[in-house]
Amino acid sequence: MVQDRLSGELERLYGLQACAEAKGVSQDDSRALILQLSTPSEWSTLAVLWHAFVSEWGMPAPAIAVNGRDGIQLWFSLSQPASSSTCERFLMALRERFLDGLPQDRVSWYPSCEPLSLHGNRLFTAVPACMSGTDHWSAFVTRDLAAVFGDEPWVDVPPVRDQQAEILSRLSPMTRAQMDFVLEQLDAMNSLSRKDAAPYMAERSDGSDRRNRVDPLSEWRGPAEFLWAAMNNTSLPMGERIEAAKALLPYPESHWKRG
Repeated sequence: MVQDRLSGELERLYGLQACAEAKGVSQDDSRALILQLSTPSEWSTLAVLWHAFVSEWGMPAPAIAVNGRDGIQLWFSLSQPASSSTCERFLMALRERFLDGLPQDRVSWYPSCEPLSLHGNRLFTAVPACMSGTDHWSAFVTRDLAAVFGDEPWVDVPPVRDQQAEILSRLSPMTRAQMDFVLEQLDAMNSLSRKDAAPYMAERSDGSDRRNRVDPLSEWRGPAEFLWAAMNNTSLPMGERIEAAKALLPYPESHWKRG
């Protein structure tokens, strides 16, 4: 069988010989890691993760996909297969850092040690594909268009396979060294966040609120630094931190990192 361009890109990035016919995959070593945010599938929430992964850590950009039903996905690619336990540890570290506080049923991932009925067999399906009983299609999308699919994470017409291949052709897989680097960063950040959260939770049990002591704007060199501090303030509700991150996106990094 002659392999078309999209099949070639799926094989290059994820090791998928015949994704168009995929019904499910083994939970053994994998080159594909998927993190999904379901209804409401706000791109702004995943955009914070994407920005940190690509802009702060210099990692290869993950593919962005709408699942044709109820969610937006990030597809991370590995140059060499990693064990399912390592892949899940990587995804759980990302989830803890960037999606903590969201209801558990809104976040799913692959690979997963959870029963397939909860995650795997519905999450890891062919893209693009038509959802059974509908005219909704899953598809890979570009970053600049991801936000328009928040309410309807699907496309209404079959995606052009060559255009899907073009989107994937701009991406590169992570090396194992890059994956280990990100895990080190996440482990350190998540450990620090848990330590910071402990006294805050103790204060709340006493009826106090650490948010009353967030540094005022006058103590920062400008609004970008203040937004950066708010985004990383683990005592704030996740919704407020996400809003701060969204407001920070237009600023170049030099405006919000203290020298």
